[in-house]
Amino acid sequence: MQKEAWLLWLGRLERLITAATAFIMLVLSVLVCYQVFSRYVLRSSPFWIEELSVVAMMWIGLLGAAGCVWTDSNMTLELIVSRVPEKLRVWMKFLSDLIVAGFAWLLFQQGIILVRNTMTATMATLSLPMGYTYLILPLSGGFMVLFSLIKALRRLIRFYGAKGANDSA
Repeated sequence: MQKEAWLLWLGRLERLITAATAFIMLVLSVLVCYQVFSRYVLRSSPFWIEELSVVAMMWIGLLGAAGCVWTDSNMTLELIVSRVPEKLRVWMKFLSDLIVAGFAWLLFQQGIILVRNTMTATMATLSLPMGYTYLILPLSGGFMVLFSLIKALRRLIRFYGAKGANDSA
């Protein structure tokens, strides 16, 4: 029961990440539509929307990538993976999860350094610390590390646990 509780919690965390991504996409869509309307109809475009749009795109991409790690919605070569024996398939997916975790760890680690180094600079039009722009790097990297390591371990436990249960039956 406890095992299922933390998996449910992680599933809810992924849904929260996906909802946040969808909300940012909605806000971005409204802002870009408003900017186009303002530019061509009102002949006066808000100057800050362009910079905010770039930041929002970064947050959308990286939050979306973190959610994809948990749901296995990232790109894979299923044509190849589906044709190998089950044991090799499990190990290939395990290795893939570890590679994602390694990349995500670099994103997390280097993101912290980047945020720390840019927190004193300000964005040109928004007058916010530049570090807020890059805060998504360690945040999404941390989620990806967590999700990919748990998925990697669960793959092996599920495969060898089921195999052990079948062997003893």
